[in-house]
Amino acid sequence: MILYENDELTPSPDYEYDPTPSNLDTSACEPTESFLGYFVPAALAIVFLMDLIGNGLVLTILISRQTSWHLADHYLFQLALSDLLLGLTLPFWAVQYGYSWLFGQVSCKILGALFTINIYSSILLLVAISLSRYFSIVHAMDLHKKQRPIHTIMICLFVWGLSCFLSWQDFYFRDVGENLLSHTTICIYKFDPEKSNSLRIALQLTKIVIAFIIPLIFMLFFYSRIFCTLQESRLNESRRSQLVIVVLLLVFFFCWAPYTSLQLIDTLQRMGYFSRSCHFEEMLDIGLVITETLGLSHVCINPIIYAFVGVKFRKERIFRIFKRISDQVINSNVVLSREGTVLSETNRSYSKIM
Repeated sequence: MILYENDELTPSPDYEYDPTPSNLDTSACEPTESFLGYFVPAALAIVFLMDLIGNGLVLTILISRQTSWHLADHYLFQLALSDLLLGLTLPFWAVQYGYSWLFGQVSCKILGALFTINIYSSILLLVAISLSRYFSIVHAMDLHKKQRPIHTIMICLFVWGLSCFLSWQDFYFRDVGENLLSHTTICIYKFDPEKSNSLRIALQLTKIVIAFIIPLIFMLFFYSRIFCTLQESRLNESRRSQLVIVVLLLVFFFCWAPYTSLQLIDTLQRMGYFSRSCHFEEMLDIGLVITETLGLSHVCINPIIYAFVGVKFRKERIFRIFKRISDQVINSNVVLSREGTVLSETNRSYSKIM
């Protein structure tokens, strides 16, 4: 997991600690670990719980659906699965920040790779969803010629294949090391000291381009074309769809743009475009932590804007499941009497309703 990468001041969970960089003024360096040790576990715990509930519900609804899936449902299912798997890694990183890495070397590599795979797949699946909507709205007349199940399968295979390929860094570089400030065990990237800086720059630029710039360009193109098509239709329903498009783009941008911007600043700093100081490094450390947590919160928002915002999804699936669950609870546990009392069928006891 990449939460902060300026390990010269505060050892990162990702990069090997180098206590004496040649161009860093260390006269007033103060560790930021006291703040991070409290903020990160709490923030990741909240994201984990919301992710588990939201994406777990989406998967349950889709799996329990008895009718055939539309093409968009396949993307939605895999997006929810990717976000859920990403969320399942967060408790391990929360333990590392709050205490220490307790899970060994193999788990360090596997969980690091799983985090990377699902970060990339989640973002790339958002692009796939925008492509699917582009064909279904802009090219609706000849949709049967442009979008077929085999195309969906090929796109999904490409997304997961590319995401798995990009996780090579975790299997190759990740290892268990020591935090030299707190003397605790952490899961980090271990680089050759001579190549450390260049490798960090390459990995950060790769993530910036593939996980933000390229997806944003494609989503802007697809959704702008969709927006224009809906604008020309002049239907009342299109107004709501246009609003949803704006929300989709804004949520993606404001979730990931702050973290990407700080990553770019850190990269430019490592390339020598910015002077380095302890105060600047400390602020960058804290900023990367907060902004990546904001980016990770996108996995909680995805179920809302991509699934629950759909009228058919809400009415035909969620309400039906809620109704079935509530009916089972009412029929098996309680019987409401006319006098305003509740009779429990399991222990035959009474309690007054206030």
